[in-house]
Amino acid sequence: MTKYKQLAADLKNEIQLGYYSEKERIPSLREIQNLKSCSLTTAKEAYRILEEEGYIFVVPQSGYFVHPNISSVISGPQNEFYPAVEADDRIQQIMRTVMDPKLISFGAAIPSDFYLPLGGLVSSFKKALKHKEIFSYGDLQGNSELREWISKRTSIQGYRVNAEQLQITNGCTEAITFSLLSTTEPGDTVMVPSPIYVGLFQILETLKLKVVEIPYRKDVGISSDEYEKLIKRHKPKVFLFSANFNNPNGILMSETSKQSLAKISHKYGIHLVEDDIYGDLYFTGVRPKPLVSYFSEEPTGPKSFLCSSFSKTIAPGLRIGWVASKNGIRDLSKRTRAYKISENNPTQLAVIQFLKLQTYERHLKFLRIEYKKLTEEYTKLLSFYSEGILKIQKPDGGFVLWIKSPLDGDKLLNESKKIGMAIAPGSLFGLSKHWDSYFRLNVSVGFSPKIREKLLQFSKLFLKKRKT
Repeated sequence: MTKYKQLAADLKNEIQLGYYSEKERIPSLREIQNLKSCSLTTAKEAYRILEEEGYIFVVPQSGYFVHPNISSVISGPQNEFYPAVEADDRIQQIMRTVMDPKLISFGAAIPSDFYLPLGGLVSSFKKALKHKEIFSYGDLQGNSELREWISKRTSIQGYRVNAEQLQITNGCTEAITFSLLSTTEPGDTVMVPSPIYVGLFQILETLKLKVVEIPYRKDVGISSDEYEKLIKRHKPKVFLFSANFNNPNGILMSETSKQSLAKISHKYGIHLVEDDIYGDLYFTGVRPKPLVSYFSEEPTGPKSFLCSSFSKTIAPGLRIGWVASKNGIRDLSKRTRAYKISENNPTQLAVIQFLKLQTYERHLKFLRIEYKKLTEEYTKLLSFYSEGILKIQKPDGGFVLWIKSPLDGDKLLNESKKIGMAIAPGSLFGLSKHWDSYFRLNVSVGFSPKIREKLLQFSKLFLKKRKT
């Protein structure tokens, strides 16, 4: 580590430990030079880092002061640059445990069968089998009728595209992968929020991309000022994010924040790749707009891609996702041809049969009511029986809880396995070590007497830890 980075780290630690309070003046550059026995250049560079990361601010003619809202900064991870991503074998091992059928999986973000419209799907597949073209190659961009249905529904989201501006994919993960393939080359830098969906790190590693993590801030989401500073410093090619109910922390960015981030992205020519897979699962109000709906798009300007799928709403095994883009779908679709000839034709035909039943909106309404109720029940039970030890971040939508505990997440996973359940440790959701004391819990497992008893046993793990 360079001298100025070490000095910056030392000063951040002192601020975090409370040596300097909010709005308090810190030593001047000359003073810190003498206190830390460093050069003036080292002091300047260290203070530049502290200023960029929101620890301090400068008042002309008066000096440097601790940021007035420092608690929002030190409560989350600091932005970090990673020249390479290594989604190591540990992730695969943990995911195998999370998906173990012998355990009740509270860790995997997969809706349980009870919340899936299985009867309607079976009927739809039977109808699809009557189509003579079911076993032929389909349209290269995906079933035209399915794309037309999705395009009409995007008007609800405030991001209206036509059927020709859509590409059907094998789930949302593939949609994100192709979006990145069409906007980056190996060695480019991508900015991602922290925490974020674990599967994205494996994509970034495979595509050999560099990464800058920008943390979610308390009551802010993604800070526009911090975002712009990081753009100037690291010059990312793409911002990869989830504005609506981010997995795992369930955060919904404000419309003002979305507008600001879109404006900054366009100003610096940053491509946007948005994961909107949980956007339909809002708890209150109306369906939130995706961030890309605020993005000014021209044929030759930076591109935006809205990625989603039916995996969280109809059924994960369908593997029907899509990318919507007003100015980038042509190149994206061209690149998909290098990987496949067409999408899964039988499943697409079955899905469009299901959507024709006009039950999708009713099904979504059912999910929103159920997931909101489950979120409240889980939060109430875990908070009460852990005697307030667990700090649960209230989500605005989706079906996962993001929880801070006094136990290391990886160790907690091993402890939970002993009582027959699995959680997703926080270490999966970021490249830094900041999330090690967090874990994610899937509430769509339900709230049966058996599940309730399992959660009670789980809560006791934290009481035992406190007693020891």
